[in-house]
Amino acid sequence: MRKAWVLKAELVDGYKDRIGRSNLVIFFNYSGIDASPLTKLRAELKSMNAELLVGKNTLFYRAFMQTPVADHREVLVGPTALVFAYGDPVVVAKKVFEVSKELNKENPIASIKGGFMSGKFLKPQDIQALAELPPREVLISKLMGTLQAPLMNFIMALKSIPQKLVLTLKAIEEKKSQ
Repeated sequence: MRKAWVLKAELVDGYKDRIGRSNLVIFFNYSGIDASPLTKLRAELKSMNAELLVGKNTLFYRAFMQTPVADHREVLVGPTALVFAYGDPVVVAKKVFEVSKELNKENPIASIKGGFMSGKFLKPQDIQALAELPPREVLISKLMGTLQAPLMNFIMALKSIPQKLVLTLKAIEEKKSQ
């Protein structure tokens, strides 16, 4: 095998490994972004437990051959960067959407080509919806409040039975004392 083919196979294997480890992959059109903002975005994504890769679309496509992305070849046409989110996918989607807004205020999803999450292909609108979700902590607190509400109502109902009994007995006592 030629040395170049071996190197390309290693790159594809590395991409496949990243796909397997990531919670979310965003296909992002990086045209119009200078080198310094792109470097800044890379650093910010790294602090969010994510990474931005720019590479050859054909190699990216080979890495995604066994996924639903293979049916959406159009996301790997033109200048494409892949954002791999290894931690909270919502935080990373928010950051990519924020950068996309800076590039195009009228149509912020124009530079987002799509995504891949939990074995499913995501349209740009899905990435936008993901970016507009509240933070994880807020969602968990809302869920906990929803779970606690029926229990609290049940406790209040149980508490009111003896309370009603005491009030009834007190009313009877007052009536007899008159």
